[in-house]
Amino acid sequence: MFEKILVATDFSNYARKILDCVGEIPGAKEVVLLHVITRDPLARTWSPGDECKDAMKMLEADKKVLEDAGLKVKTIAECVEETSEYEIIDRIAQKEDVSLVVMGARGRGLWEGLLLGSVSTGYLRHGSRDLLIMRYKTIGSADKGELAKFCSRIFEKVLCPTDFSDAGNAAIERIKAYKLAKNLILLNVVARAENQAELDAELKASHDRLEAMKADLVSAGISVETVSLFGAAGEPRTYGTGGMARVKTTPFAAIGGVVEKVLSVAEDKDVSLIALGSHGKGWLDQATIGSVVSDVARMGARPVLVIRSQKKS
Repeated sequence: MFEKILVATDFSNYARKILDCVGEIPGAKEVVLLHVITRDPLARTWSPGDECKDAMKMLEADKKVLEDAGLKVKTIAECVEETSEYEIIDRIAQKEDVSLVVMGARGRGLWEGLLLGSVSTGYLRHGSRDLLIMRYKTIGSADKGELAKFCSRIFEKVLCPTDFSDAGNAAIERIKAYKLAKNLILLNVVARAENQAELDAELKASHDRLEAMKADLVSAGISVETVSLFGAAGEPRTYGTGGMARVKTTPFAAIGGVVEKVLSVAEDKDVSLIALGSHGKGWLDQATIGSVVSDVARMGARPVLVIRSQKKS
């Protein structure tokens, strides 16, 4: 499945924590360890050759950690002046033909919590490879606390939100095909309902479709729980490591309501991973990386796996 993985690092403690997780990704055999150096626009002079040499020395130390886990490792340091970091990451990912890119979520946001940084956000929106965004529990304050390992048995209990489109089901189909997890929670959030009768009908239809999907997965040896919810307003809740961002829902069902329900279920069920398809259009007709996928990845407190799916013409 994920035999060859690209790990993008900036040598921070948060990025280095990712190295503990790579060996636990199903099928991992090879790792491309990449550091991208961009020119500081405020710097008067720049010595990319020296910076790349220094980066390669630091990569060698991280390489040993991965090799000790039994992985074959290739290190790459790229120095660029104008190209965006996420574009370089994607170019290397395609050149090396990796099946998964692993990145951390370490940008600071509201309430001093962890949102996605600009590089992770750029790759989420524009990258071509499947993406695993790692997160960690913080022990202590958000600024000085230690990062506790959150990836142990990362595929142990996976939440799979779906809008029932082929693209929205991409993560579920991938998990089934490669037997990546033994325990799944299938979630559908009804995004619209004009009245109670319509809501009851939509929830019943959602339940029936999830149960049909469950039967297929159970026959493949996967334990499955199904959850159907309405994306209506709920109590504002704070999500994310260290308290990240409050998801405020509106009196009517909308994207914010769907995201709030997905994150609520992830916390209430204490899942190890949220897995989504990237191009589902069922939730209020969002295309490309839709608002649901983007916001779940941006605001969630759990690791997020985004499976790229091809849009059909």
